[in-house]
Amino acid sequence: MRRGRKLLSSYFDAQYEYKHLRGIIYIFLTIILVTALTGCGSANTRQVLSKNSAEAVRQSHWIEDIDYLQENLPKKHKNMYHSIKKEDFDKEIMSLKDEVPSLKDYEIKTRLAQIVASVGDAHTALNLSSNNNLSYPVILYWFDKDLRIVSTNKDKKDILGKKLVKINNIPIDEIVKKIDTMISHENNQWVKVMDVNYVTNPDVLKSLGITSKDTIQLSLEDDNNKITQVDLNPGTLNPDNAIRIIDEMQTKPIRLQFNNNFAETLYCYKYIPEDKTLYFQYNQCIDYDVAKSYGFKNYEAYPKFDKFSEGLLKAIANNNVNKLVVDLRNNTGGDSRLMTSLVSKISQIDKLKDKGKVFVIVGRETFSSGVFAAIDFATQTNSIFYGEPTGGNVNGYGNVGALTLPNSKLQISYSMNFFELSDRFKDSFIPDKIVEESFDNYKKGIDDVYEAIKAYKN
Repeated sequence: MRRGRKLLSSYFDAQYEYKHLRGIIYIFLTIILVTALTGCGSANTRQVLSKNSAEAVRQSHWIEDIDYLQENLPKKHKNMYHSIKKEDFDKEIMSLKDEVPSLKDYEIKTRLAQIVASVGDAHTALNLSSNNNLSYPVILYWFDKDLRIVSTNKDKKDILGKKLVKINNIPIDEIVKKIDTMISHENNQWVKVMDVNYVTNPDVLKSLGITSKDTIQLSLEDDNNKITQVDLNPGTLNPDNAIRIIDEMQTKPIRLQFNNNFAETLYCYKYIPEDKTLYFQYNQCIDYDVAKSYGFKNYEAYPKFDKFSEGLLKAIANNNVNKLVVDLRNNTGGDSRLMTSLVSKISQIDKLKDKGKVFVIVGRETFSSGVFAAIDFATQTNSIFYGEPTGGNVNGYGNVGALTLPNSKLQISYSMNFFELSDRFKDSFIPDKIVEESFDNYKKGIDDVYEAIKAYKN
C-alpha cells in the first residue's frame, strides 16, 4: 500500500528472551537425563528416550512460537482488535497450545493461519501457499461458480479445462468453505484469489480432514456434464512439462501478448491502430528505486518507472489514441506513489479529458496499492471502470510489516496503517460496468472485458 509494503525485521524483546532461555534450560536438563539413562539402558530404551526428547523439544518450540505470536502481533498491528475481541483471540491461542502434543506440524501451521485470518484484515496473514514446494500439479481458476483446471502437466492434458467438483468424493463447495477459514480477507473476491492455492496443498487438505494420504481422487466434470475420476499425487508443475489453456489458444488477447521479459511482467503497453487504443497493463507498483528501498538484492533488474512513463506518454502523444485502457487486473500492490504521479500527468492530456476516453479494468486480484491506483484514476480523471469488484477494500488496513516466528521461521504479515480513500465504497472498488470472464471465451482467446470496452461508443 501507500509508502510501500516494506517488510520489517522482527526482534526478540526481553520477555521473549526469558522464555527462550527457559526453553533452552528445559531442553538442556532433558538431554542430561537422557544421557544418564542411556548409559545403563538397552538400545530400545535409548531410542525411546531419544524420540521422547525430540518430541519434547518440538512441542516446546511450537509453544514458544505461539507465545511469541500472541505477545507481539497485537503490539505490531495498527489496531489488532478491530474485528475480533481480545478474549476470543486469546482463547484460540490457548486452545492451540493445549492441543500441540496431539497435532502434527502441518496441522499447527493450519491452525495458526486460521487464528491470524480471524483478525479480519487481508494484509495480516500467514500465507501457507508458498510455505513448501509440495503441491498437486494443477493450477485452478474460478470462472463464475466453476473451479476449472487451467494448467497441468502434459501427461494429464485430458483434464485441462474441466471443472473440479469433488475431492475424495467431498463436494468442492464444502472443501472451499473449510479452506476459506484460513484466508485473511476483507471481501469474497480476495478469497477467490487465494483459495485456489490451498486446494492444491496436500498438507492443508490433510489438516482439514479432506484426505489422510498424499494421493487424492479428483471428480471432474466436462462441458457435457460427464464426470470422470482422476487420481493425483503431489508433484512439480515444471514449466518445461506444463501445458496451459492459453497455450492452446489460436489467438491470444492483448492482455496475454506480453511477459517476454522481466520488465513486461511488471508493466507494459501497446498501441493497437485498428482500435485506436493504447493498452497499458500495470501489474505491480514497483520499480528500481522502490525495490532498492525494500532491500531487494536484485533491485538493479527492475526498470525505472519514470523512464517507462515517459515512453508511455510519448506513445499517447504520437498516436491517434481514441481510448486509453489501463489494466489493473493483476495488480496486487507495492508503492502507490508510482501511479499517483503518472495519473496526474495523464489527467492533463487534452484528448483524454472527456468521458469515454480513459477506461480502467479492475478485478479480484486488484489489491492494496492496485486499489490506490484505481482511486487515483477515479478522482483525477473521467475514467470509466470495467471488470470485477476488487479483492482489496477501498478503505482498510495496509502498509505491511512482517513478524517471523523464532523456531518455525514462519512469517506473518501485519498492517501498520489504516487508509480511508473514499466514502463512496463500503468494501471493494466496484466498477461502473461489471464484466465477468466466461470460460468459453477465455479458451477461445477472447477477453470479455476488453471487447466490452471496444464496443463502447463515445
